[in-house]
Amino acid sequence: MKPFAYRTVSTHDLGRYKIELGELATSQGPSPYSIVHMRPFSCCFAVLEGRLALVRQYRYSVGSDQLELPAGGIEDGESPRDAAVRELREETGLVAKETHDLGMVYPSVGSTDEECHLFAMRCERGSSVSFDRGERTELVLLTRNQVEAMIDDGTMLYPPLYVALVKLGRMGLLDDLFPRQ
Repeated sequence: MKPFAYRTVSTHDLGRYKIELGELATSQGPSPYSIVHMRPFSCCFAVLEGRLALVRQYRYSVGSDQLELPAGGIEDGESPRDAAVRELREETGLVAKETHDLGMVYPSVGSTDEECHLFAMRCERGSSVSFDRGERTELVLLTRNQVEAMIDDGTMLYPPLYVALVKLGRMGLLDDLFPRQ
């Protein structure tokens, strides 16, 4: 299938994001299309003593607290792995002992080019948290049974967690890293 011709109409740099307003040349005429350009981020499927480390934080975009894997933007010159280790420490105080690269995914290709670099980590307790300005998280440790119950009842809404579980399972690492208790 051949894509529609696309042209950029304008761009708006908003610091952390850049909005590109464009249009598609369709057989019915021009159709508006927008793209949100975002800095890539790293995400940690971090396990401490058999429990998954999640962070709870209020997300203004959806108007509620969300449980998420520790994650954050990759800084200029920083590797995705180094960003994952840094974000884990900053948001949870945990330190990675063992790291597995789970690859990169696009979490929402319909409107953004954002890249999510996934890592699985076995962790130990470390230092205190060090939040970025405007950030506040609460560490939540859950067993595999608790995470699977949230998946089953529809309360786990964070797609990178689903991808990490599938990738770890396919790599044969899930039961060792995050066993059922």
